[in-house]
Amino acid sequence: MIMGTAQAHDDSNATEEQILAAAATLFQQNGYSRTKVVDIARAAGITPPTLYWHFESKADILYAFLHQSLEDFLGQIEAATAGIDDPVDALARFAAAHTRAQLAKLSQAHAFLSMTYSPTQLASALSKDRYEVVREMHRRHVDQCRDLIRRGVDQGVFDVPDITAATFAVLNIAEYAAMWFRPDGNLGVEDVAQMNADFALRLVAASPPPRRHSRKRATNDARR
Repeated sequence: MIMGTAQAHDDSNATEEQILAAAATLFQQNGYSRTKVVDIARAAGITPPTLYWHFESKADILYAFLHQSLEDFLGQIEAATAGIDDPVDALARFAAAHTRAQLAKLSQAHAFLSMTYSPTQLASALSKDRYEVVREMHRRHVDQCRDLIRRGVDQGVFDVPDITAATFAVLNIAEYAAMWFRPDGNLGVEDVAQMNADFALRLVAASPPPRRHSRKRATNDARR
């Protein structure tokens, strides 16, 4: 009985992951308003009644996608920077982890960006309470970056004209890597992560450490 219950739970989670992945792709391709529940079910390889057993509405799917994406994302960033006292090292790790998280799941990153780009659209799709949860999770990430930069300024290792402007410059560098990165391009994920870490440090007038190119980039360079 216990084994059967565990298997059913795993199957349910797997189905929900399928639904969220299918929804992310369709939201990115067609937009939230033009995506129908039946389209999500078809893309997930299930029937609409099965989908409704897991989620009551399209808005529930959207909220689950955004909340899960943010939880996973914030967990990766916080794990990468935990216990790092040096602001230079912490900011570099922050920018690199942010970039890796974006590039690890490109389709989800594209969908997330398209859904959160317009706060008005997001607010119209979610209830007020859910919208505030998503905004608070996003603010947590922004505040962490701002606090890292402020710490570096206070210690005299960063030099920026405005902490808030520097914060959003760093965030945008990492966030929008997903818009131009190509898995079959000359740069690997780790190349871009370390490059963005260096860019982040240059933005706050801190010298980045020397980096070694990844094997992928070195191989591509050798072919030229």
